[in-house]
Amino acid sequence: MPAKSEITPRDLKDFLRDIVVCQRVAENPSDYVWRLIGTKVAEIVGNKTGKTIAESTPPELAARWIECGDLILNGGRPLRFLGRVHLQDREYLDAENLFVPLASDEGRPAFVMGLCRYTPRLSQNEQSWENQIASIAGGLL
Repeated sequence: MPAKSEITPRDLKDFLRDIVVCQRVAENPSDYVWRLIGTKVAEIVGNKTGKTIAESTPPELAARWIECGDLILNGGRPLRFLGRVHLQDREYLDAENLFVPLASDEGRPAFVMGLCRYTPRLSQNEQSWENQIASIAGGLL
């Protein structure tokens, strides 16, 4: 697992608009602070940089987002999520997100970095994400 300090904005320059980085700041129960939200992601979720997920996200979504962060950090593996957006009247969007764990400089899993893509929902006649199989080598079973 790479450390967050090993990755620079220059490394991500082509993707910075689509990147989020959260840091786990509490455990049992967990909470995360938004450390970076790319401009394209901020258009969808809002600019929450410096705020915790618990304080900046609707309660019905915060628990799910925190649980996903814990799953990524505790498992030490990247995960891909496909779904629908249920935020700020953006229900017309589908989301495809790839989240990877990053370590602190001490080597402890502490950060989640995500590449987030949002696209208009396909019409009923087109193949949707619900009909596709999403997998990562050695996926969760």
